[in-house]
Amino acid sequence: MNKIFDSIILPAREYESEYDCGDGAYMLVYEDSSLSEYEALCKNALDGGFSAVTHNAIEKNEYYTLRGKCLLNLCFTPCDNKLRVIADPNLTEYAVKPVYADKTPVALWQFEVDHSLIDCGMCYIVRCDDGSFFVIDSAHYYSVNDDIRLIEFLKKVSGESKPRVSGWFFSHGHEDHIGKFNDILAYYSDKLDIEAVYVNFPSENHRDAPWGVPAYNSMLDFRRLLNEHKEIRVIKLHTGMHFCVRNLEFDVLCTHEDVYPESTEDFNNTSTVIVMNACDTVVSFPGDASDHSDKVLIDRYNEKLKADIIQISHHGHHGTSPEFYRRTGAKCALFPVTVIKYDEEFPLQESNRLAVEIAGESYIASNGTVEIPLPYKPGQVKVYPDETFEDFDGIFNLWCYEYTEERKKQLYEDYLLRTGK
Repeated sequence: MNKIFDSIILPAREYESEYDCGDGAYMLVYEDSSLSEYEALCKNALDGGFSAVTHNAIEKNEYYTLRGKCLLNLCFTPCDNKLRVIADPNLTEYAVKPVYADKTPVALWQFEVDHSLIDCGMCYIVRCDDGSFFVIDSAHYYSVNDDIRLIEFLKKVSGESKPRVSGWFFSHGHEDHIGKFNDILAYYSDKLDIEAVYVNFPSENHRDAPWGVPAYNSMLDFRRLLNEHKEIRVIKLHTGMHFCVRNLEFDVLCTHEDVYPESTEDFNNTSTVIVMNACDTVVSFPGDASDHSDKVLIDRYNEKLKADIIQISHHGHHGTSPEFYRRTGAKCALFPVTVIKYDEEFPLQESNRLAVEIAGESYIASNGTVEIPLPYKPGQVKVYPDETFEDFDGIFNLWCYEYTEERKKQLYEDYLLRTGK
């Protein structure tokens, strides 16, 4: 057992397994547990000098975050009768109650990342009511100029020469989600005031590492660059944590820690799933959550999955199940993908078809940045002009995707129509 548990009065029985959560955090898993065992552990922690941060009861699932010699996350899930004990040396402070400024209209953007050479990548931006921004993920490193495009967009929307990013969340370490953030830290960190990063990536020594080399190396670069920027607070998220950024409230519903002991050979199963409440509008961000993550969400939650707006998991390729979207019931569906891949996969993916059927509005990222005023009301979404277009020769050289001349012509005509050119 890792020494980080030395300050914790643990259950007087053997744990089933121990898991390296990454960044110095470790988890013990107790099988055949009970609510009473969880409650006794909470009491022992409080009596042993830990102080409560948040208690989050989500449906029948119990989550307690405490602070002492380490950050302690306790979790009991009745669907599998497991008790999870996570000890995390990261004691970085974060807000647990919203702070309202009421200075600026709150809005959500699905940012049109440059899809000229790549069909994946996603970036969402939320403007807080004080004018700062909460950003979700960033673009692929093949989205060549998106570090500059993103900075310029934040400058334009804020009217500030150095925009304030009060929080930046990363769903997982794939290069199409962290690539441009890495470039911003490496080359343009003086252009933004980044206060904090919210993340939970698996250990670089994970049993399933190194996954794909580009993803693994991007994740290593991410950690290295953050370590070089000590001015940015880093909050490692664990399931059940409730945190706030300005007027925004978040709950963490799943991380790779919940997927364990199942395989994360599909790296998308390391996605951290969060829900955001802003202006009484619930937005769900499953990242690239895949089959094992989906099972965690479906087994544990029902009402908590309901949302007004849903980011479609894994760009609409293959991610969460139709049941996930049925329970979500979102009236606005956001697809972080190209229209080419959307059209190819729509007939094949029941999840996509159901999400669109339920939603009154759906938007594809490659067709232009989408602005959604919050609180969300159908019919008030603004679509910006399409800024990028597919480089068919470049796509073929990189990925061997080939399209008919008729399809290329149709796509270009649609692009001209969207842009008014």
